Amino acid sequence: MYKPNLYSRRAFLASSARAVGGLSLISSVPLLSACGGPGGGEPGTVGSVFNWVPDIEWSSWYLAEEKGYFTDRNVTSKLSHGGPNTPAVVQVLAGGEGNVGLSASELDIIKGNQEGSDFVVVAAMYQRNPLGYTWMADTQIATAADLVGKRIGAPQGDQVQIEAVFKINKLPVDYTFVPMSFDPQPLVDGEMDVIVSYVTNQPIQLELAGHAVKSAPYSDFGLPSYGDILFASKAWIDTNRDLLVRYLAALLSGADDNRADPMEVIPILVEKYGAEAEINEDYAVAANPAYIALMDSDFTNANGLLSVDPAFMESEILPGLVAAGETDLPTVDEFLDTTILKDAHALRA
Repeated sequence: MYKPNLYSRRAFLASSARAVGGLSLISSVPLLSACGGPGGGEPGTVGSVFNWVPDIEWSSWYLAEEKGYFTDRNVTSKLSHGGPNTPAVVQVLAGGEGNVGLSASELDIIKGNQEGSDFVVVAAMYQRNPLGYTWMADTQIATAADLVGKRIGAPQGDQVQIEAVFKINKLPVDYTFVPMSFDPQPLVDGEMDVIVSYVTNQPIQLELAGHAVKSAPYSDFGLPSYGDILFASKAWIDTNRDLLVRYLAALLSGADDNRADPMEVIPILVEKYGAEAEINEDYAVAANPAYIALMDSDFTNANGLLSVDPAFMESEILPGLVAAGETDLPTVDEFLDTTILKDAHALRA
């Protein structure tokens, strides 16, 4: 019988750290670094803070380090991974540890600023957040309207986002919420019609275990959000802007290489960055193309990888947060700076 991985944001990302079944979590991973080199600009260090353990999700960073792209830009890179007992990335940066944070939600950054921080979004690795729904292949779900009347499984607390999907699509909030533990087996057993999941993780794990499933991110259901949003404090940016531009230029090189050859990073992840985590290689091989598929949009085609569209943020993402019940939201220009990434693209030209 299939023994499922833990079911949560943390667990989904961690499921690559163990083969299906028998998952044990990692509380922390030591910092990894590459020495600065003779590239342009003053030497400097940038600490990247991830929200979970080593995973295929961070492939662009691993390749940028291993292939010397940070060194070429005179950037010393330090990668700090999270774990089940580590604080949120916004808290880590607010405490002065690390320089560039990775967030799974615009709202986390906005909330951090509401609590006194001065965070600024500078880029996003993924144009679509991988959070969404998974369902068995024989269940007919194609649009948000197909969710009406369905049994939706998720951990307690996810009702707000689930109901936001109905509201943003002007649909009746008509569904049966089925509380889930960290075991998705009830989906396989037919006890629910659809579950909240990460489309880059749980459906892949289920497919590797022999189950036919389908999945789609919330963006496909009218509730868009960027994924792996890069942010830093305005104070740090003001004194390190050139360093951040060079850091992003190096990261873009890593992203390009990952897209060109999704297999190149696999031994690097398995043998080095994820060695202590005992990465599930089969999962990593299958998941990397799934992550890469989330990197493109019409906006990135016109403006380059990692670009964030202010108009899309204003017209699509913030209304989704309002539908989820958020109030007192900032204007986009209060927490987004697109000029830094533009300069990074220009530096590579």
